[in-house]
Amino acid sequence: MADKNDDQLMRSLIERGDFEAFGELLKRHEKPLFNYIVRRIGDFHRAQDIFQETFYRIFKHRKSFNPEYHFHTWAYRIAANLCIDELRKGGRDLEVPLEDIRPNQNPHPTSSHTNSHKTSPHPTLEENLFKKELEEKIKNLVEALPEKLKSVFILAEYQGFSCPEIATILEIPLGTVKSRLHHSFKQLLRVIENRGITNDMQ
Repeated sequence: MADKNDDQLMRSLIERGDFEAFGELLKRHEKPLFNYIVRRIGDFHRAQDIFQETFYRIFKHRKSFNPEYHFHTWAYRIAANLCIDELRKGGRDLEVPLEDIRPNQNPHPTSSHTNSHKTSPHPTLEENLFKKELEEKIKNLVEALPEKLKSVFILAEYQGFSCPEIATILEIPLGTVKSRLHHSFKQLLRVIENRGITNDMQ
């Protein structure tokens, strides 16, 4: 199974109900997909439920899979819709102003995007603490983005999806994706500069 790509595994799942193929898909996508859900929801335990529901729906609705799309795009679309439903159901304020960031917010999983502070090959304890503090600041800023901007930013910067793929996942126009991504960077940079975080990155 490991020598097959995702689309071939999905074909085996659709045509034969191949549980081994399903298990391989789960193994390949478990970590990045779960990390995506955690970043969107901000709660580890709720994210676990959504992750399980995502793969339950993948199996249940496997015959509705459109082979014109890649498996990972379809999987993230299911997860994104479940995240939106969960955020609405939870009554969470989806438009949190950046100015209302709380310094003690629980951080989300570390992203590769926050590694801009360069350290020596053997960082000291002080350097490690500094890096951790800086990463938490950036994660808190991302968490405080309005939901529409955050959903696009996470898929682009943390999950590595292209703008056309994001448009497919979120089912919104490509122009809307590009506009939201632009505004998310603009808001983040403005707040980073206002708070002097750019000085910490030197």
